[in-house]
Amino acid sequence: MTISTARSVLRIAQLTDLHIGTDKSLLQGVDVYQQVLSVLAVLEKKPLDLLVLSGDLALSHGEPEAYQWLADTLANFPIPYVVMAGNHDVVTTMNDYFAIQADIHDQQLYFSRVVNGHSLFFLDTSSYHLPQQQQAWLAATLARMDKSQQALLFMHHPPVLCGCSFMDNRYSLKNIPETWHILRQQAQIQHIFCGHYHTDKTLSYEGKQIYLTPSAMLQIDRDNPDFQIAHTRAGWREIEWDGEQVKTQVIFL
Repeated sequence: MTISTARSVLRIAQLTDLHIGTDKSLLQGVDVYQQVLSVLAVLEKKPLDLLVLSGDLALSHGEPEAYQWLADTLANFPIPYVVMAGNHDVVTTMNDYFAIQADIHDQQLYFSRVVNGHSLFFLDTSSYHLPQQQQAWLAATLARMDKSQQALLFMHHPPVLCGCSFMDNRYSLKNIPETWHILRQQAQIQHIFCGHYHTDKTLSYEGKQIYLTPSAMLQIDRDNPDFQIAHTRAGWREIEWDGEQVKTQVIFL
């Protein structure tokens, strides 16, 4: 995959929480395979520089059939893409289907990219934690960068509680205080893009913007303390960044 390093406006699509199963039976009444295909059909016509698949690609626990189908589906996709691990993914199994070997460290999938001259960081919270190894790597890598150069951060779990009752109470990141202590010190990171919560929300926390991107499968009611489906329209996020200002919008099928 060749990615340009000439600095210009960067256009990204973030697709998350696909939850692809082992067959094409309906899940919660949703044809997940068709929804993913429909989203990709829209995205392939857009002038994007990168597609970020930000975790929970598989339905439950890293089903090989899910990764095989997704890799085959993306084989002729006209836009470069990266895959991340969510809590329903297994990095070692993902490695059998995607070209990620160089980005795996102690079975954790974390890495950085420079696209159109802009720095992007991708973390692995598939263990429901941001491990200290990744915290140290992020801080050390940013320390070597120009202090005036901003970077975008992608992680599956949001690094703070988000005011979404069901997910905050049951499925939030397990080491939020430790994770946020590291992130708050990184002045180069002002924008953090997440998935996992199956909803669309933007919040400002201690001067940083945190964006929750909706699922390609279904959306969860943010206000109900119990699991309740808000709707089953697939969503994704589009990001436009010139190195200073971020413009972003969520789109639903």
